[in-house]
Amino acid sequence: MNRAYRRPAFTLLELLVVVGIVGVLTGLLLPAVQRAREQSRRTQCLSNLRQVYFTFEGYAYDNNGRVPIGYRKAKQFNSMVYSDTTKKWVLFGVLVQEERLQTPEILFCPSETNSKFQLNTKENPWPYDLTKAPGANVQSAYACRPEYELPDDFMNPPPTMKGFKLPRLREFERKAIFADTTACGDRVATRHGDGVNVLYEDGSAHWVPKTVFAQAIDECAEPTLPPNPMWNPNQDAIWRALDEAR
Repeated sequence: MNRAYRRPAFTLLELLVVVGIVGVLTGLLLPAVQRAREQSRRTQCLSNLRQVYFTFEGYAYDNNGRVPIGYRKAKQFNSMVYSDTTKKWVLFGVLVQEERLQTPEILFCPSETNSKFQLNTKENPWPYDLTKAPGANVQSAYACRPEYELPDDFMNPPPTMKGFKLPRLREFERKAIFADTTACGDRVATRHGDGVNVLYEDGSAHWVPKTVFAQAIDECAEPTLPPNPMWNPNQDAIWRALDEAR
C-alpha cells in the first residue's frame, strides 16, 4: 500500500507518434502563417501607394496640376529615383529632392526580396544626405504609369522634346498611375508573386491578380542598358489591363 507509484516512461513508438503529429500540425499551420504575413505586407504596400499618391497630389497642387509621372527612354524604366548616368533626380526622385517625402519607406514594398528594389541596400543605397550625390542609381520599388516620356532635366529638355511640359494629374482620369513594378515577370515574382497592388488617379487602390496581365508581362525580358523600347507595346498592354481591372 505504501509503495511509490512509478509512471512508465514513453516508449520509442509513442515518441515517434508524437513527433509525427507535431510535424503534421506544423506543416498545416506554417502555410497559414505565411499567408497571414503576406496579407499583412500587401496591406502595408497598399498604404505605401496611397501615401505616394498624396505626395504627388501635393506636388500637383504646387505646380499648376502637373506631376512627374512617366518613364525614361523606354517604358520599362519607370521606377527610378536618381540616375547616376545623368546625375539627375528623376521621376520619384523629384519629390525626394524637394524633400516632400515624410519617409523613404513609402517607396518600397515590404514583400520585396530583390535587394535592387529594397531600401538602402548595397545595390540600392538611399540618399539620406541630400547635400551629396548618391553616387549610384537609386530605384523605387514602385512604378509610374509609362505613358509620357520625361526628360531627366525638365527645365532643359533635349531638342527632340522642345516645348516639353509635365503631364497634368487630371490627364490620368480613370487610369492606373502607380503600381508594384511591372517591367518583367521576375519583378512580380520577387515580391507578391501572384499579382500587384495598383493605385488609380482618384486615389483608390486595390489588388490585381497577375492573371489579368500575365501574357503581356511574361513576354518581357529583364530591362537592359541602354533602355530598349522593344517591350513598350507590352508595357502599354499591362497598364491597359490594370485600368480595366479597376
